[in-house]
Amino acid sequence: MLKIKDLQVSYGPVRALHGVSLEVPAGKLVCVIGSNGAGKTTLLRTISGLLKPTSGSVRLGERELVGEKPHLITRAGVAHCPEGRRVFPDLSVTDNLVLGAFTRLKQIGQVEMHKGMENIFALFPRLQERREQLAGTLSGGEQQMLAVGRALMSRPEVLLLDEPSMGLAPIIIDEVFKRLAELRARGITMLLVEQLAFRALEVADYGYVIEHGKIEIEGTAESLRNDPRVKAAYLGQAAA
Repeated sequence: MLKIKDLQVSYGPVRALHGVSLEVPAGKLVCVIGSNGAGKTTLLRTISGLLKPTSGSVRLGERELVGEKPHLITRAGVAHCPEGRRVFPDLSVTDNLVLGAFTRLKQIGQVEMHKGMENIFALFPRLQERREQLAGTLSGGEQQMLAVGRALMSRPEVLLLDEPSMGLAPIIIDEVFKRLAELRARGITMLLVEQLAFRALEVADYGYVIEHGKIEIEGTAESLRNDPRVKAAYLGQAAA
């Protein structure tokens, strides 16, 4: 579904990604874990066209995305749920969701858009309760649900999720990851970037560990949970 090969990205003279390659198969949830500054957010921003790589390839199916404008990448089927939620605070929950469908509205159609909204309300009942409330007055957890729902409104082929646990209370993190597990069960293709490695590996099928802009370890989620290096560095357990 999504294939990234030899991706290199720089901020001026500073290289942020050093030849990153990974794949996200259709219907799978793949996670990328790593410490702050490892290159996780840079990777997602490059996939969605917000950053231009110095070299490398990002392919969605047979379509090359490098060089495409962000709105065209969204229209092609990649939805980006950004770090920090970034909802439209002065618009209602409903209007935020409608905007999520905007770039693909001609492909989706009004009827399917409204069906999609009802699906979002079924996934996140709290949003239905607050459908006319301004997004800026929601709690952090509710805003995160809205950000995920807004991304799903475009009916993406691949959903990119950047640190959905950031700034949330533990009980709300549990709720968010429960919903991610539901989306995975529905066959939604997802690339999840997350600093809470143990939570990401609980819901993922496959994972990559990125450090200093390079993929250092990869494997099934189960194998990474049992890898002594991953345990020591990210799961708070001493290596054997």
